[in-house]
Amino acid sequence: MIRKLTLTALCALVTSPAIAGGWETGKLDTSFLYEDSNYAELSYGSLNYSVNATIQSPLSATHKMAKNQTRTSLSGKFTIGNIDVGITSFDSGAIQMDGQSVAGIDRDACQNAALASNSGGMVANCSIVASADANMTTQAIIAKYKINDSFSVIGGMRKVNLASSSVGTLRTDYSIDSTSASGAVYGISYAIPDIALKFEIIQSAATKMKITGTANGLMAGTTANPSGLGLNGNVPFADSSELNVPQATTVKFQTGIAEGTLLMASAHRAKWQSAQIDVKFAPGPAAQLDVASEFSDTTAYSIGLGRKFTEKTSGSLSYSWEKGAGATSESGFTMSNGSKTLSLGLKHQTNNLTLSGGVSYTKVGDVNVSKNGLTAAYANNSVTAVGLKASFDF
Repeated sequence: MIRKLTLTALCALVTSPAIAGGWETGKLDTSFLYEDSNYAELSYGSLNYSVNATIQSPLSATHKMAKNQTRTSLSGKFTIGNIDVGITSFDSGAIQMDGQSVAGIDRDACQNAALASNSGGMVANCSIVASADANMTTQAIIAKYKINDSFSVIGGMRKVNLASSSVGTLRTDYSIDSTSASGAVYGISYAIPDIALKFEIIQSAATKMKITGTANGLMAGTTANPSGLGLNGNVPFADSSELNVPQATTVKFQTGIAEGTLLMASAHRAKWQSAQIDVKFAPGPAAQLDVASEFSDTTAYSIGLGRKFTEKTSGSLSYSWEKGAGATSESGFTMSNGSKTLSLGLKHQTNNLTLSGGVSYTKVGDVNVSKNGLTAAYANNSVTAVGLKASFDF
C-alpha cells in the first residue's frame, strides 16, 4: 500500500508542466510498470491559464496570451515471467498562444511594416507575441526486466507525433504538416521493498524530424506594401526545415520515512538548447520569412510526501519548481521565467478500481519580452489545474 501512494502524487502532478521550458507538457511516466498485476489507467487534466501580457505604449493593451488546455494519458501493462511490458500514450507538447489577437492592433499594417523592415511604424499597434496552435503526442512501448528483487532494467521505443499546426507572427502565417519520429527509451531501477525505497533513472533519446509546410499572407508587392516579397500564394518550406525533440533524463526517488508515510523526489532534465524548431525557405526574398525558436535547457524538480489515511484512502502534497532562462527575452514565444507549483492529491481504492484526483496551482515567473521597439510585459501570472485518474487492476 505504501508503494502505491506514488500514484496519488503523480495524479496531482499530471498537469504540473503548466509553463515548462521548450514546449513540453507531459513527461514519460513509467510508474505503471511497477504494478503487481495486469493494470490499466486513464488520466485527464484541465488547465486554466491566467497568463497575461501588456504590450508597448501608447496602446498598452493587456491580453491573455496563453490558451486554456486539456491533457490526457492512457497506459497499460501485463506481465510475462520476469518481464513487465507496458504501452502508454500521452499529450507531450503544446504551443497554444494568442498573441496576434490583442485588441487595438492592426496586423495587416504590422506585417507590411515588418516586411519593409520599418519598425518605426509598428510600435503603437503591433504585438511581438506569436499566435500558435500546435500539439504533440507521444506513444511508447516499454519493457522492464526484473533481474532480482532489487535491480531492473528498462528499455523501449517512443514515437513522437506532431499534429497539423499553425503559427502566426508579425511577418506571416505558417502552416505545418503533421509528422512523426521515433527514438529509444532506456533506464535502470533499484528497490528495497521492505522500506518502500525505489530509485529510477530513465533517458529518452533525442529525435529529429523533417517538417513540411507553407508560409502565406501579405508577401506580394502591393500598393499598401510596395516593398513586399514579390511572392504569390503559399511558399513552401525548404527541405532543411526541421523540428527536434530533446534528449530528456528523469530521476525519481522514493522511500518510506514512517509508518504509512512516503517521501518522494524527482528531477527532469531536457536539452532544449539543441532541440530547436527551425523553419527555412529557399534563398531569395522568401528567406526573410525564416524563423527559429530560442529554447534553453531546463531542469525541473519536485519533492513531496504521501500519507496513508486508511486502508483504502491516501493523500499527497508536493512542491515543484523550474528555473527560467532569465527575466528578459527577445522571443515572441516566451511567456514565463520559470515556475513554482504546489499540488494536492487524493486517492481512494474500491476493490480493483482506484480513483485519484489532484489540484495544482502554478505561480509563473515574470518576464519582459522586447525586440525592435516592440515589448510584452508578463507579470503576476498563474495556472490552475485539476487532474483525475482512474486505474484498474485485473
